[in-house]
Amino acid sequence: MKMTINKKKYGENLIAVGIFFANKGWVYLILLGGLYVLYKAIFRTSTPVFLAFSLLPLTFFFFLLIIKYSKQGFYTLFIIQFLIAIIGIVIIIPIGISTLVSTLFIAVLVISYSIYQKIDWSESHNGMFWLFLILGLYYVLEIANPNNVQAAWNVSITHYFIYPLICAVLVPLAIRNIKGIQWLLIIWSIFILIAAAKGYWQKNYGFNEREQYFLFVLGGAKTHIIWSGIRYFSLFSDAANFGVHMALAIPLFGISLLYVKNKWLKVYFVFIVIAAIYGMGISGTRSAIAVPVGALGLFIVLSRNIKITIAGISVLALIFMFFLFTDIGDSNQYIRKMRTAFRPSEDASYLLRIDNRKKMRELMIHRPFGYGIGLSKGEHFHPKERMPYPPDSWLVSVWVETGIVGLILYLVIHGTLFAWCSWILMFKIINKRLRGLLAAWLCMAAGFFLSAYTNDVMQYPNTIPIYTAFALCFAGSHIDKRIQQDTRERHRT
Repeated sequence: MKMTINKKKYGENLIAVGIFFANKGWVYLILLGGLYVLYKAIFRTSTPVFLAFSLLPLTFFFFLLIIKYSKQGFYTLFIIQFLIAIIGIVIIIPIGISTLVSTLFIAVLVISYSIYQKIDWSESHNGMFWLFLILGLYYVLEIANPNNVQAAWNVSITHYFIYPLICAVLVPLAIRNIKGIQWLLIIWSIFILIAAAKGYWQKNYGFNEREQYFLFVLGGAKTHIIWSGIRYFSLFSDAANFGVHMALAIPLFGISLLYVKNKWLKVYFVFIVIAAIYGMGISGTRSAIAVPVGALGLFIVLSRNIKITIAGISVLALIFMFFLFTDIGDSNQYIRKMRTAFRPSEDASYLLRIDNRKKMRELMIHRPFGYGIGLSKGEHFHPKERMPYPPDSWLVSVWVETGIVGLILYLVIHGTLFAWCSWILMFKIINKRLRGLLAAWLCMAAGFFLSAYTNDVMQYPNTIPIYTAFALCFAGSHIDKRIQQDTRERHRT
């Protein structure tokens, strides 16, 4: 029997298949191709290459999201800097370079976005922006320092200038309301929990191979396994950095919980404060206690509330009395070590620092512009001259690297920032809830700079959160105006 082909029906089917592939078929072809590549990656390549292939779609998806919402790129930056520290648990990653590249990448995206979509930069041209441009000019002139090493300058300029300037510009663009401030708190709180959990793991289950290498090969044990016990460092470069970072969360979330409306968020913030106190305690970092003490002191001034003032002064008095005039809790190694911060005359380490600073002062008389940015502790750099005594704090590092001229300029700029932000909170912001949340950030920054006098704490990942605090205060006046405008419009309707 001879078969015949219905040419008309065949043509219709062919057209239908063509239309299908034109509309949806290409998706299936790409899917099949992707499955084939995945098959090859699983059975023909190493695990890292396979993981890299697997993460490509997710990476591409996030890249598209970042481009679409690049105006809100600061959220991405805020997440990435914590994410890099977490990834550092698993693989060796150059944290400083990674954070810098991420920061500059987000900045370039925002600038590129502004080419195609109009952005109102007026809120970014704030007092903080202009203050750091002035400070940045001095740091650029530091390149002419005869002792300058450009590689060291390139690395250290991030903490001095780039991160503060990026925060001044991006924060007002991204944080437009109270909800935005609360999202920053939630993002940071997750990192605090992870850091506290990692510290708990180190304390109860020991150190992994990489951490043991840091302690026993690189010499970290000299400062982390001491007379008072073991100082745990969690995800951080050292215990001091860990302790101070956890201490930042105590006043930030402790004050913020007074001004958030959601009951469960209040309970959650209490839990974060407890986790932060635990992390600060096991770090054995005495200078960390300066953070909540300094923060509480500024909060008393900013509150302009007699009840808060009386309560704050009472808490400060109790803290000093507990550590200075009693021996309660001395059986606990962490309380015992923390107590030595209130009795410096009995602390050999503190007395050695004072002696070293006297010797530094004699050398710094002849160096009004310092030894050069990044050269106070950069052993792998080779300048013509080096400070023979190690700096024991961030502010001493600023003095050594930029001289008395640079230190005075640094203190004047940051003093102006604190005064300006305090003035904004006290006299420019009407909404009490907004004022309270911003006060929490500014008080945290005050505590940080108090601890910066006693320890080298301007390290990753502290810099961006600290300068976010100042930038939020400048953005706060614009947020308050929007709140007041919304309130007036609701009353009209």
